[in-house]
Amino acid sequence: MPTRLLVLRNRLRPAFCIAVAVAALMAGVVCVFAPAALTLWLGAPWPPLHARCVGAMALSLAVALLLARRELDPAVLRMPLLALAAWCLSAAAVSWLGSGAATPWSVGAAVLGLLSGLFAHIDSDPPAPAQHADRAWRAFALLALLLALLLMPWPGRVTSAWPWRLSAPFKAQYAPLFLAWGQAAWFVARERRRYVRAPVLWGLLVWAVGVLLASVWHAAAFDRNNPLAWLWFASFAALAKRAPRSQPAPAACSCTPGELNSWLNARRSSSCSSASTARLS
Repeated sequence: MPTRLLVLRNRLRPAFCIAVAVAALMAGVVCVFAPAALTLWLGAPWPPLHARCVGAMALSLAVALLLARRELDPAVLRMPLLALAAWCLSAAAVSWLGSGAATPWSVGAAVLGLLSGLFAHIDSDPPAPAQHADRAWRAFALLALLLALLLMPWPGRVTSAWPWRLSAPFKAQYAPLFLAWGQAAWFVARERRRYVRAPVLWGLLVWAVGVLLASVWHAAAFDRNNPLAWLWFASFAALAKRAPRSQPAPAACSCTPGELNSWLNARRSSSCSSASTARLS
């Protein structure tokens, strides 16, 4: 990629993250607190429990992006942006598989996913893999990715099992949610720097707590004799319990001196490159 395009991408990344976070925050608030308003917006009624679960996902991504935006290291934005890209691209695929044709909504989601993937590429700071991957987060990631594949609306197959009564098109909408946080959890399991993992962990916590609160509010929709209902509550409770335990200590330094020096050198070279490009233009 030419130098000027790299500089432009680096300059637009913070504004892109803030715009997407604000939009996700607004969508999440509407889904959680006014699910009936979705009928006027989408033209089709959404089940309240389903709308609130999707709203919790939107709020979790907004929290992850806003927290990552606060850090000075641009590498912190990588995992939230990749989660956003996975959600949008898989949502576009679900829409295409379900309807058999591209719709304006699916095209917009695909474009947003591609832009998120483009901004997620950080040239100055590659991932820092841990010496030993976190087994708990890796197991959660594999389970979430497996559920995403099972819930995808492949031609000729409909998923019948679900914790509560829900039609097949709405069940398929959970595939992008599990795919987004599943691949984010995979990166969390392999990332050594705690401050890089922190925004994603807070996002996972918001998602788990939001889904649990929505499920408790709509407890009448669940069948107590259905084992999947108990598995649903237990899984999100375990996720809500695990995420805070993986958070970094507030006063602890989460990087080595060598990593700090490499980051400072990368920031200096990026600033020099931006300044020289500005003078040439």
